[in-house]
Amino acid sequence: MKRMAIFLGFIILLYSVYYDLNKGTLRLLYKEASVTTAQPLVNQGTSSRSEGPETQEGPSSLSYVEMEVKPGDTVLSLVEDLLDGSIPVSIDQVITDFEELNEVPPDKIQIGKTYKVPSYQ
Repeated sequence: MKRMAIFLGFIILLYSVYYDLNKGTLRLLYKEASVTTAQPLVNQGTSSRSEGPETQEGPSSLSYVEMEVKPGDTVLSLVEDLLDGSIPVSIDQVITDFEELNEVPPDKIQIGKTYKVPSYQ
């Protein structure tokens, strides 16, 4: 009886791994969330959008661009996307500026929400 329970548990484990690798449970969440694209939004006070990313002045004169977070984005990847390359300041400075603009730590950002991303142009 004990062998039978272990065998059934092993079969269920194999099936769940097979299902996750072929169908994927996280892939379904990724497809739903990736419908929206990460386009820079401009902080104009109205609902109008601009064609290019424009920087705004935030508290303590940090320039920023509002961006929507998509799956796989990090604060550093968002800043690199704005600059089309490497970041001219230290990573600690990017983290400090992001927290100052949003009052949210970078590891707590959520997919689909819009955050103020510091612009170093």
